[in-house]
Amino acid sequence: MLRPAPERRLLWAILFGNFVVGTGVLLPAGMLTELASGLDVSLPAAGSLLVASGIVVAIGAPLVAAVTSQVDRRLLLVASLLLYSLSHVVSAMASSFDLVFAMRMSMAVSAAIFTPQAASTLGALLPPERRSAAITFAFVGWSMATVGGVPLGGYVAHMFGWQTAFAIVAALSVIAAIAVAMTVPGRVRIAPLNAAAWRRVLTSPAMLLVLMVTILNGTGQFTFFTYLTPSLKWSLAAGAGLVTAVLAWYGVCATVGNVIAARLVAEIGAPRSALIALVSMTVGLVAWGVGAHHLTAVLVAATVWGLGTFATNSIQQARLANIAPDVASASIALNTSAIYLGQAAGSAFGGALIEADWLASLPFAGAMLLALAAGVSMLANRYEVRASRNASPQTVATCDAKADQSY
Repeated sequence: MLRPAPERRLLWAILFGNFVVGTGVLLPAGMLTELASGLDVSLPAAGSLLVASGIVVAIGAPLVAAVTSQVDRRLLLVASLLLYSLSHVVSAMASSFDLVFAMRMSMAVSAAIFTPQAASTLGALLPPERRSAAITFAFVGWSMATVGGVPLGGYVAHMFGWQTAFAIVAALSVIAAIAVAMTVPGRVRIAPLNAAAWRRVLTSPAMLLVLMVTILNGTGQFTFFTYLTPSLKWSLAAGAGLVTAVLAWYGVCATVGNVIAARLVAEIGAPRSALIALVSMTVGLVAWGVGAHHLTAVLVAATVWGLGTFATNSIQQARLANIAPDVASASIALNTSAIYLGQAAGSAFGGALIEADWLASLPFAGAMLLALAAGVSMLANRYEVRASRNASPQTVATCDAKADQSY
């Protein structure tokens, strides 16, 4: 196991990597109008960049977990970030929608590797009593992406072009790769996942229900979030500055919510924390829909919605790791699939509503799905209690002793 100082450096490096990955994944949502205009496609077509990449990650995350368990974690994580950088470099130079679309697929493969495997790496290196809090903390990077990545990406796209926004993400990816290379110990591998491990996850009512919560959460959020920029321009006649400010405020609240979640999980447990976050988001989206034409109401709604946004994702990771630590690599990979499947479904659903001229209904549609997620989460909690009683302590991964000696 790691000593305190190397552990802190590792957590910050993983957090920064998640920030970069989150920024790249969410970037089109912050500059959807510019992308649609620059590539001469409709808003729903531009939104398909999120749909398609979500599907690729949903399929790719468990496949990556199955075939890379014996690959050195440092090599795997660094390689994924370098591929991420290359995908954004090519996107920055692209002149057609088809090429940008293809690069989003490449980018999605990288995301399918980094996010779940970074979480499983932390599980391999940290003791059980610190595992949940560490995974939750590292996922703060995703909420930070909504503070800096999405709003600033949208502003950069408006002022300097969407190509510049892609180029910035490419540069940040290289920096993240260096940070990960310097902090993740060498010769760290995850215990091989055989058919029995996958079967255990896929036949566990507790884990399946938690995964369903993740899907519904992502679908509800991205029904509205993907089209947040055009929605703000419609309801408030918002220019680039106001859109950036609202997105940034929403991101600040998401970050604060994730920090609160890290402490809340330790005090009241992951299931109760998840329910609080889901209810917060539901109320926030309803409030946004009701007060969409009033800036003050929108900011209040963004606060309530944002507090639960990425807190839920990190809490879900912790729930799965607690249910069955020895198959956390598989369950967290499937949770990543669920996140992106929800992203794809929500982006597609929101696009369909826009095509039907129901732009104003997006926040209400998202709220209904989030309310359903809260109900499923309460049901999942019953099975989690049973599963935790039957769980036996096992090691989630093996780490070569020499790796620890270097720290």
